[in-house]
Amino acid sequence: MQSSGHHHNPGLATIAIYKFAKATLSILSAVAAWRLMNPHVEAAMHAWAESLPVGFSEHILREALAQISGIPAFRWRQLGIVSLAYASVFTVEGVGLWRERRWAEYLTIVTSSLLLPFECIAVLHHATLVRAGVLIANAAIVAYLIVWTLRHRTP
Repeated sequence: MQSSGHHHNPGLATIAIYKFAKATLSILSAVAAWRLMNPHVEAAMHAWAESLPVGFSEHILREALAQISGIPAFRWRQLGIVSLAYASVFTVEGVGLWRERRWAEYLTIVTSSLLLPFECIAVLHHATLVRAGVLIANAAIVAYLIVWTLRHRTP
């Protein structure tokens, strides 16, 4: 725990909270993927979608269900494992940044930089507001951390 006289760097604290949010979403993705391995869950989702009144959102839901139907259980298992791996990295980054550890700054620069090309491709392939927002946020995080670490480098 930090002394009462020490205040968090607001930039690092904000990035840490963002990393915790991403970790939470990754864990939820893993749980959802593992739930979809169960054919009864998929059947229940289809039955629910069929019961919805005809409309725009119903069409989107049916389209989403069509996309996930037929995906083998081992793929859902793999997605869950990868999601948990991401959650672990995001959590380590978040804790380190919250505690203002230099190693966490470097880790976050490296991991976020490595993902930027894939995020660019995703935006170019199919641009959405969420994808563009994540790309911009991660690029800003990398830029901020590079500037921060260069300015506060210890000799």
